[in-house]
Amino acid sequence: MEYMEEKDIVKSKVKISESKIQLQKYDMYYITIPMKNGEIKKIRLFCEKGTIPDFQSDLFKTYKKNYKEELNYFFIQRLFGKNGLMLKQVRDDYIYLGGEFLQNDNYLASRHMIQENGKTGQQNFNDNLFKIKMQVEAKEKQNNNQNQSTLESSGKHYIISDIHGMYGTYKNVMKKIKHNDHLYILGDVIDRGKDGIKIIQDIMIRQINRNSNPQITFLLGNHEIQFLETVLIMENYGLCEEDLINIIQRKKLKEQIEEYHLLNDDIYKEELKRYEEKFRKCDEKYQELIDNKKINEKNLYYIGIWLTTNRGNITIFDFLKKNRQEQKDIYEFLYNSHVVLPQQINHKDYLLVHAMPPKNLNMIQTMKETGKGYKYSELSREDYGHMLQEKKEDTYQKSKECGFTTICGHTTKDGEIVRDEEKAFIRIDAGCGYHRPDSKLALYCVEDDSVQYIDEKEEKQDFLNR
Repeated sequence: MEYMEEKDIVKSKVKISESKIQLQKYDMYYITIPMKNGEIKKIRLFCEKGTIPDFQSDLFKTYKKNYKEELNYFFIQRLFGKNGLMLKQVRDDYIYLGGEFLQNDNYLASRHMIQENGKTGQQNFNDNLFKIKMQVEAKEKQNNNQNQSTLESSGKHYIISDIHGMYGTYKNVMKKIKHNDHLYILGDVIDRGKDGIKIIQDIMIRQINRNSNPQITFLLGNHEIQFLETVLIMENYGLCEEDLINIIQRKKLKEQIEEYHLLNDDIYKEELKRYEEKFRKCDEKYQELIDNKKINEKNLYYIGIWLTTNRGNITIFDFLKKNRQEQKDIYEFLYNSHVVLPQQINHKDYLLVHAMPPKNLNMIQTMKETGKGYKYSELSREDYGHMLQEKKEDTYQKSKECGFTTICGHTTKDGEIVRDEEKAFIRIDAGCGYHRPDSKLALYCVEDDSVQYIDEKEEKQDFLNR
C-alpha cells in the first residue's frame, strides 16, 4: 500500500469533526485532509467510547495548547507515513486509534491495551470491522437520503450491464450521470477487460460518498458469481497463483492438442510433440494438486472454464495483488449484493436482473407484494444459476403475468439493445468487452426509453495478462 507524505498535505486546512453516528462500543470521528494536488481525503477514525474529550471543551483546548503544534497535526502523524496507522492497518479508511488519547501526559492512543476478552483493542476492532462498516454505511446512507429528500429531485433512472472490465468506457458513462440520477448496474463488470476489480472498487467508493455521486445500485452477474465461487474454492483448498497458472496452461494445451489431432496434418507433427510434452508436465502438477490438496476435478474444471473461456484470469490475478483487507471488502460487497430486484419507477413496475426472471413464480409474486429483492446469500445455486446464466426466454412471461417489465443484460446483441413488448423485456447488453466492430456499452434511460451507446475505450487484453 502506498503511504502519503506529510509534505503533500495542506496542514492548515485539516479538519476533524465528531460523527453523530452512535455505535455501541466506539466513538467515531471524521478527519478531512486536503492534499496539495487538490484531492480530498476523508477518513473515519474510531476510539473506545469516551476516551477523547469533546473538541469544544476546555479540556480539549488545554491538550491543544500543551501539544507542540496544532492537535490536528497529531492525527496527521498518526495516520500517514511509513509508521502511520494507515500502513500498519493496511487500509486507508476505518482506522482504529486506540483506547486512550491521553496517557501519563503523553499524547498516545494505545491500540494494544488488553480488553476483557483477552484480545487487544486492535484485534477486537479488526474482528468487528465488517459489522462496524455495515452499521456506519447504513446510517450514513440513511442520513444522506434524509438530506437528499429535502432537496428538489429531478433525477433520472439509468441502467447499464456487462461492462466487462472496461474502466475507461465505464468512466465515460459516469460523466453522463448527474448527482441526482440513479444508476443501476446489472452485473458482469469483471473479466475480459483488465480493470473489473477497479470498477467494483469505484462503485463501492461512490456508494459510500453519496454527497458527490449519483445513487448506484449494483446487481450480480454470472461472472461475479464465478469469481465468488473461485475465491471460495481457493480459500478452502489453499490454491495459489501458481496453481491457477498451471490450470490455465493445461487447459489451453489440451485444446491445442485436440485441434492438431483434428487437423491430422504431417506439418504439425513436431509441434504436436512439443505441445504434448508441455501438457505432460502440466498434467503432472495438476494431478499433484488433486492428490496433495484433496480438491476434486469438478472444482478444477469449474475454475478452468472461468479462467479461460470467460477470461477470469485477468480479474483473479488483479484481485490477488490487493491487500487482504481490500480482498475481504470486495468479496463481502459482492456476497451481499442483489441478484434480482423489483423497482417501481414512474408508477411502473420493473424487475431488474442480469439474465432472466426467477423460474419460481412464488418468488416473483413475493417481490411484487413486498417490493424486496433477493440477495446472493439468500438464494440456492439452482435459483441464482437460472437468473444469472439462462438465455431461454421461458420466464419473461411469468414476470409479465405479475405486472413486471424485465430489464436485463447477459444475452448480447452487438451495438444495440433488444426490446420485446409482447414478452415484456428489455435486454441492454450491446457487446461491451468483446472488441468486435459493433461492440458498445449501452446506457438505457427508463424515463424516456432512450439509449446512448458508448464506444469501447480499451484495447483487447493478452490472454495471460497479469
